[in-house]
Amino acid sequence: MTDNARISVNLLSSQIKIFPDTAPGEYPALLPEHGTCLSGEPFSFQLAVRTAGSSFHPISAAVTSKLPVSVYKIGFVPLSTACNPYGEAGYARSEGGLYPDVLLARPAVPKIVSYPNAWGGELYCEEDTQTTFNCTADVTQGLWVTLNEDSIPFPAGDYPVHIILTSLIDGTVLFETEYVVSVIGMTLPRVPAYYTNWFHCDCLADLYCVEVYSERFWEIFASFVSNAAKHRMNTLLLPAFTPPLDMPIGGTRKNVQLVGITVGQDGVYHFDFSKMRRYLDLARACGMTYFEHCHLFSQWGAEHAPLIYADVDGREALIFGWETDAAGEEYRAFLAQYLTAFASFAREIGIWEQMVFHVSDEPSAAHEEHYRAAVEGVRPYLCGCIIADALSDYRYYERGLVSTPIASLDHVGTFAGRCDDLWVYYTGGPYMKNCSNRLISNTAARTRVLGVQMYALGAKGFLHWGYNYYYDRMSQGLFDPFADPCAYKQMPGSTYLVYPGRDGRAIPSIREKLMAEAFCDLGALQLLETQIGRDAVLTLCRDVLGEEIAPTTIPDDNALAALRAAVNRALVQHV
Repeated sequence: MTDNARISVNLLSSQIKIFPDTAPGEYPALLPEHGTCLSGEPFSFQLAVRTAGSSFHPISAAVTSKLPVSVYKIGFVPLSTACNPYGEAGYARSEGGLYPDVLLARPAVPKIVSYPNAWGGELYCEEDTQTTFNCTADVTQGLWVTLNEDSIPFPAGDYPVHIILTSLIDGTVLFETEYVVSVIGMTLPRVPAYYTNWFHCDCLADLYCVEVYSERFWEIFASFVSNAAKHRMNTLLLPAFTPPLDMPIGGTRKNVQLVGITVGQDGVYHFDFSKMRRYLDLARACGMTYFEHCHLFSQWGAEHAPLIYADVDGREALIFGWETDAAGEEYRAFLAQYLTAFASFAREIGIWEQMVFHVSDEPSAAHEEHYRAAVEGVRPYLCGCIIADALSDYRYYERGLVSTPIASLDHVGTFAGRCDDLWVYYTGGPYMKNCSNRLISNTAARTRVLGVQMYALGAKGFLHWGYNYYYDRMSQGLFDPFADPCAYKQMPGSTYLVYPGRDGRAIPSIREKLMAEAFCDLGALQLLETQIGRDAVLTLCRDVLGEEIAPTTIPDDNALAALRAAVNRALVQHV
């Protein structure tokens, strides 16, 4: 903490949320004081800054290191509610207001230029950024620094990080310090688990007013997918058909179907995968490894087919949808032909072994007959593939209907220890009492603890239903997350991790960084297990966090930073 007559600065871990009305000195100091990370692991910290003696003080921040440096100004978004109806722990605050979430990119070392001003002095400004850092005496601002954001393996050793804050009023240095991050000579596992947030192509098309799969769409798509991959997401939803998600019964969503279909004679279908090939090639180039085929049956019970369009006698027509009996012979015959053709295509381009298939999202007890018929109809064509569905009813797994259950965290106790291939998910809804969550109003720890929880549960994947969903309920309306983060059911940020930049580029959020840290934690814990065994790792977690790890574990402030420091120390002993 530095506090002088002109500026107050505090270095903080990534586990603290900086609010404009809290002075820098009121936050806990950076922990650990000497940062550590694995080779190939990003490392983030923050600066809380407030100036004194001037109502307006523009500042230039320069951060240098032998590790690649990314610097962001922390942007605040207006929440009408914190969405904490139960008075739970794990909320940064309990009322609405300005909350930190948007990360606005700045140059790591801005170029400062000066000009004569009208009063005979010098006027200083940054020449190469549109994201200025203006501070005042009554508002705390924040800078987020991520080292090695692209997860490049670096040799073990100490890497000093030099930080200089320069006044753009008179050109003097206001603050200067050095923070050391040590890279451990063990490489962080890149893919410790499947990690997906459902990607919504129609949202991007509607928000940016572009045609789906136009050239401009592909540019926007590449930015958003690259940003997702940079933050450890490795699994992408594949909209072979328009995904049958979040639509009222009988309703529609914008058609984003990737596979071209032509209806031939005598019940024969012809399939064109050229558009899908481009989607997959671009996604893999952006860093994606696995792909989830969109659901083959309607949501919440598998009673109907997705909306599927085809060329019928030279005209596009809806051939399956809400009027289709999912168990009927016509749709079964179609799926038999489609899945056979898709399997051949997927093997040709080398993604068949990276595929995950979904049948129907969250079937209930009342839907077992429909779901059983759906599964039995497609299993012969998906031999050896992962078939996974979001599931709260354990009986679907017990009766062999779902081989890879994706259990909601508030129901995972029924599945834990009884499933070899368990995944977990949450929707972001406030009914997830005391479980991990990633609302803007949650503490950083309540979001990041997911990685430790997944390790304790032995979960092999995590799913969330919204990476870039900017619609309201049932895909109605369209909202601007910068201006109205609570637009979806008054749950701030529950439907998205990324902000849409005006230029079509994805803008990351603090929550996206925290989710990435969660998966880094998971990888580090798995790596440590290879050295000391699972029981010893769980004991270490329990000792540092002070409790057995459960879906309701919500650590305080810097506890997860302390845990990673302890994990890293244990790994150093085995380098």
